Amino acid sequence: MKVFYLTNKAGDQLSILERGAAMQHWSTALGNSNRELLLCYPQPEDYGQDCFYLGALVGPYANRISKGRLMIGQQLYQLEQNEGQNQLHGGSSGLHQMNWHVVEQQTSKLVLGCEMADGQGGYPGPVSFRITYQLSDQSILDVLLEASSDVITLVGPTLHPYFNLSADKASINQHQLCLNAAHYAVVDAQSIPTGQLPKVQGSSMDFSSAKPLDDLRLDHNFVVDGNLQQTAAELISPDGLLRLKVSSDYPGLQVYTGDHLGEPFQSRQGICLEPQFFPDSPNQKGFPFHFTHPGQPFKARIRYQLEKAG
Repeated sequence: MKVFYLTNKAGDQLSILERGAAMQHWSTALGNSNRELLLCYPQPEDYGQDCFYLGALVGPYANRISKGRLMIGQQLYQLEQNEGQNQLHGGSSGLHQMNWHVVEQQTSKLVLGCEMADGQGGYPGPVSFRITYQLSDQSILDVLLEASSDVITLVGPTLHPYFNLSADKASINQHQLCLNAAHYAVVDAQSIPTGQLPKVQGSSMDFSSAKPLDDLRLDHNFVVDGNLQQTAAELISPDGLLRLKVSSDYPGLQVYTGDHLGEPFQSRQGICLEPQFFPDSPNQKGFPFHFTHPGQPFKARIRYQLEKAG
């Protein structure tokens, strides 16, 4: 399996896999040592058996689609149902399973592409995807997601890294989280939104000020500004030495506390902060998303900004 590396003058090194265009490592210089920011397998080959979407680009449409039902105009498309009756992260043959090819490679920039066939996962196509990773000397990782198709189709991928900013990679419970979100999506027992978007104020979902995660289980979409210049989420390491800020032009942010992680990892050993359209948006009245049309390609941007104490 091919591995691509990005470096900068701040002591950051990223490794990206050809499989799933996945973020495998992100290590940063901290004092006289380096600290890994991501939960990861020891070897790139281990990702071939991964069932947690570890670090991968997921899609064509991230998160869940109820009963795998997708209406485009008057036509119903039955998507693959890979999580009970629902589809999760584009199905079992989604972007996370694809081998991506190099379009451009520089010291601090990597562009990968892949082609998804018509009908793969149930989606109309074919669809051409591209992802650009750009690492600045200020420890900012900018990600550009692009897609184009000659037919109307549904596109809305995201990245699925599990962050753990602690030195010992213990539970994320003592990480502090701050979310710039006034509302969140209520979900049913299958994690499908009910359509309700209550205020976070006064609830356990209120992270308007940074606070420890403790043992709160989260796998919920939060309503954010969808502005790349506005921080949607901030994650702070238990020792306070690292802060990771996440922003995007997506209107939603899925926060998942890794409760279903299993061997070789432990439950809650990483937290996912996934910019996205809302889950099940095509089947939910008023939820934001848009179809990708011929001549109107898809674009979305995600920014990860790392700050170090001192």
